[in-house]
Amino acid sequence: MGDGSLSQDEIDALLQGADDMLSGSGAAPSAEATPSSGPLSPVARDSIADLFSGAMASVSPALSGYLGKNITISNAMVEVKTADALRSEHNKQYVQIAMNFTGGVTGANLIVFSMNDAGVISSLMMGDDSGAPPSELTDAHQSTLQEFVSQMLSSTATHISEHMGRSINTTVPELSVAGNGQELSLPQGNELVRVTYNLNIEGLVNSRLYHIMDLGLARELAGSSGGAGGAGGGEQMQQMQEPSQQRGPQVGISPVKFPPLGEGMPAAASGNINLLLDVPMTLTVELGRTRQLVKDILGLGEGSIIELDKLAGEPVDLLVNGKLIAKGEVVVIDENFGVRVTDIVSPAERLNKIQV
Repeated sequence: MGDGSLSQDEIDALLQGADDMLSGSGAAPSAEATPSSGPLSPVARDSIADLFSGAMASVSPALSGYLGKNITISNAMVEVKTADALRSEHNKQYVQIAMNFTGGVTGANLIVFSMNDAGVISSLMMGDDSGAPPSELTDAHQSTLQEFVSQMLSSTATHISEHMGRSINTTVPELSVAGNGQELSLPQGNELVRVTYNLNIEGLVNSRLYHIMDLGLARELAGSSGGAGGAGGGEQMQQMQEPSQQRGPQVGISPVKFPPLGEGMPAAASGNINLLLDVPMTLTVELGRTRQLVKDILGLGEGSIIELDKLAGEPVDLLVNGKLIAKGEVVVIDENFGVRVTDIVSPAERLNKIQV
């Protein structure tokens, strides 16, 4: 119409269009409208990075004990790469150690070191404080590297198990040397996940450590971490939101009940004792003690006799880092002195002494 008003046909067409818009407002966006996030979304990659960063932070003290040097493995960065891209980027000589997860989570892991870093780690573990890389990785050096990675991934599996509430086991580590990228023993699949860490060993190494895993394992870990890339992420978010929507006027509060403290050492204290087996400690055998004035000590000379507070034939004390753990008697083995343990201090007594 010339007066600017709408005809009935035009009004009906507009109303029909509004109905179509309202009926489609709850529908999911089309594939074209949704940006592609690839095999792992950014949220899923961040979840995996946080999970492994926490695991490496927890295992670093034990690895430092192995090496006798402070080691930090940090700043995990997660990327999805094709197998061809990984082989192209890792085109040098590397030491690679394969070790898989089984049980609550299954998947293949490959740890990749540069030759220099592998040499430094193996030298430190074999007692060379200089950390000088050996000219050749002997069987002994390779065994120490396998033990290092076994400790690292086993502790990582324990950390993930506690996070997920499912028991995770590891396979025996398998070491080999890759002369170039084509010789890398990558997990199966065209698309893989690479976690890159900053590797720092006190005064010796400032480098990169690579952890390559299959995509299925990464997705499972992302799902367990609550990432959007894992299955059920939307359901978990909905479950988290529902309680806030159903909040009532009254909230019941119950007091926290702690189990009674039992005597002796708690069972959980021995759960990760394997992490401490290689920590060096000082064992001292004490014949006795006495107290003297400064003038008496200054007056000591050759032939002086110091009377101790123990009688002849009394048991001697065995101290570990200054704490009494046992008693024994002095014996002679060939031409050396020794101590035969006759009494072990109970865990409860040892704990009481530490607390005092």
